[in-house]
Amino acid sequence: MLMRTAGLATTMLVGVVTFAHAEEVTRQVGGVQVNFPLLNGHCLTEESNPRDAIFINRMATLLRNANNRLIVLSMDCGRQRTWRDGDDRNIYDYSSYYIPVSHENPTVKGNKSALRKGLCDSMRTQGDASLAPIKDIVANAAKELNTNVAVNSTKMIGVVGEDQHACYSALLIGVRTADNENILMSAIIIATVVRGKPIFSAIYHEYKGPETTQRSLEEAKSLAAVFDTRNP
Repeated sequence: MLMRTAGLATTMLVGVVTFAHAEEVTRQVGGVQVNFPLLNGHCLTEESNPRDAIFINRMATLLRNANNRLIVLSMDCGRQRTWRDGDDRNIYDYSSYYIPVSHENPTVKGNKSALRKGLCDSMRTQGDASLAPIKDIVANAAKELNTNVAVNSTKMIGVVGEDQHACYSALLIGVRTADNENILMSAIIIATVVRGKPIFSAIYHEYKGPETTQRSLEEAKSLAAVFDTRNP
């Protein structure tokens, strides 16, 4: 199953979220050109910017330790400005697209709807046990990055939505940051198949309550719809 190599774990008020004019970046994924829309209010991180490159390296290392490859990383535009100005405080609002390394080069054959449903069926079988390796994954990445970031706890909420565009799963991650601050992060994972590639996207916010997960789900559904439209 595609989901088994996805590295799922490693990786406001409710309202209508629209992405009709979302910023977009095009990247090659296993020889296939894929268009990646960004969340509203997010800006693309760029390797050419030395400050962005630090954050990209951190996220790419985490994903690489879970056998995934980072494709696109974006963050809240306001926070990007302060980050680029040298503000090293934690980044709470960011998102990524990634793909399991083993699925980057092969092209998945079959009906797109059926493939997406297969992903979702697999995600429904995931439980807290599937998150067990995350502490080791983050510990290995932190060692590689020479930081003391650590995952203290994880809680799989499970599949919180499914539509014609993607499947959506939620989890909570307790993190001790490099400056020994304990925070709880909310993550919504989008799982879909576009142009024969199983693509995953993660949306992160600091968890403030159930409304955080609901907000993220609304964002995820809108983003997945645009992602689908931009990659017929």
